[in-house]
Amino acid sequence: MSDKRNAVVAGVKDGGFLTRESEDATTYRIPYGRIVGQRPGPQITIFGGQHGTEYDGIEAVQRLYRTLQPNGVTGTIVIALATNEASFLAWEQFSETPAPVAEMMTELATGSQYLINCHGGEVTEGMNSYVICRLLGDDDLDRKARAMADAFGVKYVSFSKYRGEPPDLGGVRPAWWLWPSKSMADELGIPEITPEVGERGSRDDHGTMYEGIINVLKTLGFLDGEPILHPKPQPIGDRFWLTSDHDGVFFPATRIDADVEKGQELGIVRDYFGDILQVVQAPASAKVMNMNWGMPVRKDAFLLWLGVIENS
Repeated sequence: MSDKRNAVVAGVKDGGFLTRESEDATTYRIPYGRIVGQRPGPQITIFGGQHGTEYDGIEAVQRLYRTLQPNGVTGTIVIALATNEASFLAWEQFSETPAPVAEMMTELATGSQYLINCHGGEVTEGMNSYVICRLLGDDDLDRKARAMADAFGVKYVSFSKYRGEPPDLGGVRPAWWLWPSKSMADELGIPEITPEVGERGSRDDHGTMYEGIINVLKTLGFLDGEPILHPKPQPIGDRFWLTSDHDGVFFPATRIDADVEKGQELGIVRDYFGDILQVVQAPASAKVMNMNWGMPVRKDAFLLWLGVIENS
C-alpha cells in the first residue's frame, strides 16, 4: 500500500480505491475502507464481493463500514467493499478473479493477522449457509481459525487444508474439497474463514452475514461487548457434486437443506419438448447444500451438491 494507507493513525476512518492495470491496459479497482480504532491492536481484512453477484457479503461489508466508528474499535479493520468491481457492475456470475484484483487483495491483506472472505450463492444458486475454515497445520493458527468459524454462528463448517499440488489428471484439477488450491491464508500464514451465506440475489435479508462478522470481531477483541456463544457447527464430510449429462432444462425435485436418501430423485433434465434426458439421483444419503436454480444447463454443468453432515 501507499505510505498514506500504511500510516496507522489512531481514531481514523478513511477509504478510497486501489487501482491496478492488467497487461492489456484494463484498469481494475477495489473500493476499500479502513477503520483504525482509538485503541491499538491487531489488524483484520474483510473481503466482500470477490464474486460480483454474491450480494450478502457486499451488503454486509458495506453496512459494516457505514456503522462502525473508530471509538468502538480496537486495532484496525480493513474492508474491501466490492472486491471484484467488474463482475459486480456487469452482473457477472461465477467470475474468475483477474490477476490484478488478486494482487490488490493480497495488498489489502498484508499486515493483517486475520482474514474473512465473504461468499455465498450467486443469482441462480440456492445455498445452505456454512463456513469454510482454512487449516494451516499450525496448532495456534488453526485454533484461531476454528474459533472464528465457531463464532460466525452458522450450522455447518467445511474444513479445508492445502496439501500440495494434486497428481496430474490430464490437466483437470480435482474437486476443490479434495485438493484445495493454495490460499491467501497459506501465502500469508494467517487464519482465514470464508462464510458462504445468501442465495438467489438475497442481500443479507436476515443479517446472517453481518451479525456473523460482528460476532467474530467481538470474539477476536476488535469490538467491545460479549460475543454470542453459538453451538459448534457440524462438519461437512463427504461431498457429491452432481452435473448434467446433456444440454437441457433443469427441473429440481428437492430443496436446499433437505435430507435425501441414496437413490432419491433430486431432479430431471429435459429437452425443450419435455423429453427426459436425465433423472438425477442421490448417490448417497446426505444433505442438499447448494443447487442451481437457473433453468438452462450445459453438458457437465453444475446441478447441485450434497454434503454428509458429521457429528461435531
